[in-house]
Amino acid sequence: MKPFAPVFGLPLGISSTFWFFIGLIRYIAEKINLFRGNDIYSAPSKLKRRNVACIVAAHNEELVIRKCIRFLKASVSAKQIYVVSDGSNDKTYRRARMENCHVSKLSPGRGKAKAIIYAIKRNHLFDRYKLIFIVDADTLIDKEFVTRALPLFNDPSVSVVYGSAKIQWPPHIIPRLRFYYVAYRERLNRMLQYFFAYGQTWKYTNVSYVIPGFATIYRSKILRRLPIDTPGLLIEDFNTAFQLHKKKLGKIFYNPKCIGWDQHPETLTDYWKQVKRWNIGFFQTVRHNGFWPSLFWLALLIFTIEIFINSIFIIMLPLLILYLLAPWITNQIPLMSVFTNIYQQIGPYQYVTLIALFISFFIIDYGLTVLIGLINKKPQFIIYGLFFVFMHYVTSLILMSSLIPGFFSKSAGRWISPKRSKEQSSVKL
Repeated sequence: MKPFAPVFGLPLGISSTFWFFIGLIRYIAEKINLFRGNDIYSAPSKLKRRNVACIVAAHNEELVIRKCIRFLKASVSAKQIYVVSDGSNDKTYRRARMENCHVSKLSPGRGKAKAIIYAIKRNHLFDRYKLIFIVDADTLIDKEFVTRALPLFNDPSVSVVYGSAKIQWPPHIIPRLRFYYVAYRERLNRMLQYFFAYGQTWKYTNVSYVIPGFATIYRSKILRRLPIDTPGLLIEDFNTAFQLHKKKLGKIFYNPKCIGWDQHPETLTDYWKQVKRWNIGFFQTVRHNGFWPSLFWLALLIFTIEIFINSIFIIMLPLLILYLLAPWITNQIPLMSVFTNIYQQIGPYQYVTLIALFISFFIIDYGLTVLIGLINKKPQFIIYGLFFVFMHYVTSLILMSSLIPGFFSKSAGRWISPKRSKEQSSVKL
């Protein structure tokens, strides 16, 4: 997502349970419509592939840019693809030119959002195309993505369509540290899709708080009214969603059958930087747009409160475990008795037992990880999931460290991509 949400950690609470059941109702309703011969996904499309312009903003993406373009050319012609090399100091520009599409170069770089605006204005895309397809340079678009998205625009209320971010899972038996980070992100992406995205993008709900930038198709007339290059914001994904809801410009539709093959960070440093960037971008968006009475904000507020409570709990978890272990180590560490007495007076979890904590926090979480791994044919999750507790803690720390810069800083919108992986970009047409 790129993950398409601020990665705060993901508890199973009121919000996730509610949206999971809404998603289940949506699934059943769509199956009933299919049985009745009213399938919105396969209906003849009023818009055609020639109506789509593809924009790829790339910063130092020489390793992946040609493959990104080649995958797009399986859906549209090269003349419909517009690449902007934004401040690149590698061979991104030259390699993109080798694919015979439209390529521009910005130096110095302006950031992804401004690079997209540059491509639109320079090539008059709003006037020439009815749909704008924004794709990240490290994303490989499935050849059926556009075909599966077009029928959804038959509904005039649908303004945006986005799909699922998937990865090429490298075959391996012996666990590797870099795939541990990939596995954690993949598990979180699937949870966000199962427990939130599908239910929140139903036509009767429409409360999605993010429009993922990795692979999304906009109506041109709608994107024209969305300030995607708003000054001071680190990323545009959240702001476009907020603005669309605030201005009542239509609905966001998530189609899980529209697939983009994405890349996830393979190091802790890259993971930290990427997730913090998204979190800061989210808080900047909240500060910029403010609150307005709506179902959108109600859903977002409940979700955010749960996320914060969950993150605080995880950060405090070592102290809770220490308190629960106190009866066995007090004799060896006299100061533990002081800590225990204080915690018994003010600690919020003084009645929690070690077994209850282990079951509720580890067993349930691990069981969900294994289930997601098996559903998505990634049995290695059985091993990696044993150690996801560490990443839960890291993710919670990232959230808390993002608050101050998110609410009190401004950004230029420029970005540095994580190190690219050849194994994650090994998808074949």
